[in-house]
Amino acid sequence: MPHENGHLADVRENLKDIAIAYIRERIFEQRTLRCGEQVNERELSRTLGLSRAPIREALKELEEQGLIVSVKYKGWFVADFREEDILEINRLRTLLEHNILEAVVAAGGPNDEELRLAASINAELETIVESQDLDDRKMFEFVEKEMAFHEYLCSLAKGDCFWTRKILRNFSYQIRCYLDRRLYLKSRMQSSVASHNLLLESLKKRDVAILREYLFRRMENSSRFLQKTESEKSGMRPETGGETESPGRESAGARKDRM
Repeated sequence: MPHENGHLADVRENLKDIAIAYIRERIFEQRTLRCGEQVNERELSRTLGLSRAPIREALKELEEQGLIVSVKYKGWFVADFREEDILEINRLRTLLEHNILEAVVAAGGPNDEELRLAASINAELETIVESQDLDDRKMFEFVEKEMAFHEYLCSLAKGDCFWTRKILRNFSYQIRCYLDRRLYLKSRMQSSVASHNLLLESLKKRDVAILREYLFRRMENSSRFLQKTESEKSGMRPETGGETESPGRESAGARKDRM
C-alpha cells in the first residue's frame, strides 16, 4: 500500500508539472496568455486531457511563484506587474547576484575554465541576436539563454551562499517576467551581451569593488530604461477618466477576502 500511494503521488506530480509547463509556454513562448488575462481551468483541462485537480494544483504553485493570481469569485489571472514591481524585482535580483558573485571572488574564483564556459554561453546569446531564422521566437530563446547565463554564474558559488541561491531560484519566475519586459528589442539584447562581457571582465580581475560598481550601475541603467519605457507606453494609452484595476492585479479588498 505505501508503494502504491507513492506511485500515485508521483503521477499527480507529473500531471501537475505538465500543466505548469503548458501554462508557462503559453505565457512566455506562445504569448497567447498575457498579463491580466484570465486562465480558464476548464479549457486547460480539456486541452491537456487532464482532470481539474492537477490543473488546480499547477495554478496554485504558479500563484506561489507570483506568475498567477487568484481573484475571489472571478478565477485565475496572469499576474500583471506594475512598473514599481518590475523595478523592485530588478533591485532584488541585483542584490542577490552581488552577494553570490562577491562570495565567488572572495573564494578565489572564478577560474579560467569557468570564465571560458560563461563566455561561451554569452557567445550563444550573440548568435541568437544575429540569427535570421528565429523570427518571433528570438526573444523567447534569448531570455531562456539569458537566464542560463546568470544561473551558471551563480552556480559558481558551489557550497557558499546557500540561502541566497535558494531565494534566487525561487525568484526565477519574477526575474523571467522582468527580462521579458526589458529584452524585447534587438538593441536591448545586444546591450545585454555587451554588459555580460563587462561582468566577465570584472570577475576575471577578481576585484570586488569593480564588480559592485558594475552591478549597481547596471541596475540603475535598467531602472531608467524601464521607467522610460513605461512612461512611453502610458503616453500611448487613451485617457480613461480614472485609474482602473487589472484583474491580474489584486486589490487590497480582494486579498482581504481571500484571507
